[in-house]
Amino acid sequence: MTSEPSASDADQDFDHAFSIAKKALQFVGRFRTPPTPTIYEVWYRYSEGASPEIREQLSGAIDNAKPVSIEQLEALHQQYCQPTHVELNSQISSKLEDELQELVVAIDRQMHAGEKLGHSIDHANRDLTSANITPEKIKACVAEVLASNATMQSQLDSMKVQLKQSQGQINHLQEELIASQRSTMTDALTGVGNRRCFDALMETAIRSRCSDTAGDAVLILVDLDGFKQVNDHLGHTVGDSLLKFIAAKIQSVIGDATVARYGGDEFGVFMRVAMASEALQFAEKIRDSLANHRFKHQASGQSLPQITASIGVAILRSDDSRKSWFDRADKLLYCAKENGRNCIRAERQLNRVPSINGDA
Repeated sequence: MTSEPSASDADQDFDHAFSIAKKALQFVGRFRTPPTPTIYEVWYRYSEGASPEIREQLSGAIDNAKPVSIEQLEALHQQYCQPTHVELNSQISSKLEDELQELVVAIDRQMHAGEKLGHSIDHANRDLTSANITPEKIKACVAEVLASNATMQSQLDSMKVQLKQSQGQINHLQEELIASQRSTMTDALTGVGNRRCFDALMETAIRSRCSDTAGDAVLILVDLDGFKQVNDHLGHTVGDSLLKFIAAKIQSVIGDATVARYGGDEFGVFMRVAMASEALQFAEKIRDSLANHRFKHQASGQSLPQITASIGVAILRSDDSRKSWFDRADKLLYCAKENGRNCIRAERQLNRVPSINGDA
């Protein structure tokens, strides 16, 4: 027999929750973020430690006294505090199952009406071929067949209406499914993939490396040089606008490849290449497009500090895990940072472009 929670247990639960709530409010005050339900929930989840993803995203800022923007917190809420992709899919699947069940019932009704019409025709056939058929029996047979046919036609008309309604509902559910997939995989600030998308892309590349014939999977990590200076001196509004622009610029450079924002000013690009050197060419396009752009704040016309990119490039190996692949690219990225920034560091087997040095 299960015992009821004691008063002391309830007190402990209250004290624990209240302690977490106080920590969350301290972060709200420390980073001067408005205590809206959305933002407070992110700080609460960070404080209780139940979301490793939120802790990973915010720990760097907290440990190193970096600023945290409202947009960043809202993006974290969208990614990790709302119903998960699995939950949304489950809800949509349940609605779809209900819709299909109604169709099954409608089909059963139609089959029953068809069987009834068949029985009426068989019965009329027997009576009409009988030796002692009378005019009254002929009328009765015709009336029975006509009644069964009318019932079947009515069921058919109803089924047509229901099929049309179901088609509309299924189309709507399909749109909901696509929207849920897109929203849970999209960074709210920049519109490119988010951290969840980044992790999913890595996992997909690893699972399909043996069967995919489209070429080698390559991970390009891009870290912005000088971005903290923009945030510190010009504020998060300008910084967020800059991130949106840079994300769009990277996407325009890489074409059909996929870009995801996996950190504050960090982006990952996933692509498949027939020749390994192609990845370096794309990395150089990204670096060059930022290095040669003169950024201005659109609203004020104010020139912004120069923003460049340090880039690490790693090819997926046959024995790679998600961690080993990322760690290798991340190590190369920080080699680029340590060697003057605004440069690319790549594995030796990728290094086919003069003036770009390989380090791993």
